Amino acid sequence: MKRAQIRTNPTGKPGQEQSQATLQWELAGGIQVMRLWKVEGANVWPQIAIMRVSNDDYLKFFQDPKGFMKFVNDQKVFSKDVIEVEPWVTLSSIDLKDHSPEWLLTMRHRVHSRICVSALPL
Repeated sequence: MKRAQIRTNPTGKPGQEQSQATLQWELAGGIQVMRLWKVEGANVWPQIAIMRVSNDDYLKFFQDPKGFMKFVNDQKVFSKDVIEVEPWVTLSSIDLKDHSPEWLLTMRHRVHSRICVSALPL
């Protein structure tokens, strides 16, 4: 898998040494996860993570938000547990009769431990 290297200065102060974080896809419970929030650290909000999921996993998670929340918490996708999954937004719809797509889930974790999920077919 490809690695993305990002240089960031989380303090935003001139003259501060920049930190370098290497992001990569990790397997969490058999699903690919990238924890983008690790670039800036556990105390910067909101935290962002993305997941690549199969169509079957997408449908399972979409239909069972509590099960999705349990997965996210069990796999430590964020620095602290999620207490609520807000409504999902699907950015595009496709004809599932033709093929079963993979999905990219983008999750925004707010300081009050609620996540918003957007889904985009790949």
